[in-house]
Amino acid sequence: MPLQKALELVTIDPPPADQRVRRAADFVADGEKKSRYDLPAHVESTSPIGYRTRVSLTASEAESLLGLLSLERPRSFMEPTAPVLERELFEECSLGILSARQSTNYRGHREVVLGPERNAELLEILGELDGIEAPPLEHATHTHVVLRQPYRTAFTALLTFIGHKPVTSLMSVPKRAFDKRVHHTNDIPTIGYLPHLHLGILADGLERAALIASRGRRKAQVFMAPFCGAPAAKNAKVIRRLERLVGLTAAQRTNGWRVALVGQIGEVAPDEQMREVTPGAWRKLGANLLAFRSERIQPGVNAEDQAPPQYQQRQDMDVPDELTVQCGRAGYNAFVHWSGAEREHSKELCLFERVDVLTPNGKERLREVRRELAQVTDTVMTNIPLWADLPTGKLLSRNAARGKKAFALAGQRIYIGGLAADTIAAAELDWELALRAFGAAMARSALFAELMGVVEIPEDCDMLAGICLMAGPVNQNDIGKEFYGHEDLLLREHADHDPTSLLVWTLKAKTIADPIGNEEQLLNPDRKGALVDLRPGPAEVIELERHGRREPFRPHNAERAYGDVGNFVTNPDGLDIPGNRGVPHDEALADVPIWA
Repeated sequence: MPLQKALELVTIDPPPADQRVRRAADFVADGEKKSRYDLPAHVESTSPIGYRTRVSLTASEAESLLGLLSLERPRSFMEPTAPVLERELFEECSLGILSARQSTNYRGHREVVLGPERNAELLEILGELDGIEAPPLEHATHTHVVLRQPYRTAFTALLTFIGHKPVTSLMSVPKRAFDKRVHHTNDIPTIGYLPHLHLGILADGLERAALIASRGRRKAQVFMAPFCGAPAAKNAKVIRRLERLVGLTAAQRTNGWRVALVGQIGEVAPDEQMREVTPGAWRKLGANLLAFRSERIQPGVNAEDQAPPQYQQRQDMDVPDELTVQCGRAGYNAFVHWSGAEREHSKELCLFERVDVLTPNGKERLREVRRELAQVTDTVMTNIPLWADLPTGKLLSRNAARGKKAFALAGQRIYIGGLAADTIAAAELDWELALRAFGAAMARSALFAELMGVVEIPEDCDMLAGICLMAGPVNQNDIGKEFYGHEDLLLREHADHDPTSLLVWTLKAKTIADPIGNEEQLLNPDRKGALVDLRPGPAEVIELERHGRREPFRPHNAERAYGDVGNFVTNPDGLDIPGNRGVPHDEALADVPIWA
């Protein structure tokens, strides 16, 4: 297996002191109208995340954590091991399935966590899978079996009404809705690809989560390849045994649920542990991972007119070239790790267009992309069937219009990334596995930038860099390709292939975090955005098996993971959002072994 390359620390210079700004969100005064820049009145959520702020890392702490971006698979698991405590599993899941790229999380993932009593059956099943990436390991402390279903959100419901002829839409809309419900077809190809991008992100996150939650003692052996595309068809009988083991029902299979990946967790020998990381650095990293989220606003570039003054002024900040080099190294590490491709070959398989907005050509290219995406949105709004739009008060066309705002492209470095089916096939890689590897690559690349953005944060700043990782613009482009004759965004840069754009990655050097409303739409059912899902609590997506029974994990959770770090949003006077800090779990349960 190709080895990954070690990452190097890159620091980001803050702007002059007079340009440093922070998010100063406050509670709304009596009689005033609340906006997305104000703090919510209270929080009621079972999610482990809450409203969080970034935590500053020292340069030495950040450097000690860089090994998490070049992890190799564990060689073996030790026996005997320390038991898994309830709170450890909660924190592991919080950094895994409950958060893996927060702004792109959706309810199409759930998992069953199996204890060590299932190891013998799992080893037998995993050992019979064709195309498995590495040998399954004995002595796992527990195993995550992740299931997926087709990507279905409010956005995909909207897509049902797009791309129809004016008269025949009365027949073609119901037919497409039927095919989506019964045959799990997708309106546009990239919607079918999204779950695989998400799964790559989750797999990469699970590897880190096991180490962080155990403070370096446990690692994950994650398997994805046998559950992708052609290998999954070949392994169908074996996978059905795994589905029965985790209790997947016939009704769930009918609704499209399938096993997506398996992650064995176990304690590793001291020479495989990251022993140079201090306990405090592990805690700060966990709290930061729950605070990171896609940053859309670049101060002075794409802020709304009604935004507070600190969002309106440009800052003299830039992204060091060395940072983008290391981001690329982190991304290729992940693609190599999950696809099995040789490193140099992976640089040919992953297709990118870099839009450098600091150059005249880059600015014009960015304007061109924005025009194309806006044109698609306008065409969609014009062609939504009136017989469906009018009875809803034009809700469908209004939601379509939100794409112009939600998919804004702003940042010092913008990358459009994707794959080409012809080169993936020529490399004898499964397309679905390549999609997952690409999702992991983009998320790991983004994580490096986010980590460097919290190194030595000055007191008068929220951050020094953030990213926005979006599928929205390429989905919008895919609508144009599928229905209105547009070209793929990557075709201009890669005309010798038939590329498929998958993600847009924008890197922003800035000191102020995005408006609180960007987080609120993920936590507050009264203010959630129309195109996203609320963040789940443990019991909504996780089942725990012990003593031969499966049960929801933490059915009444009110705890925020890594809450001891204290990185919770407050108003300028230090007042908490009521309910935001959550309530610690029952101490009598949290610090006892799950599987005796």
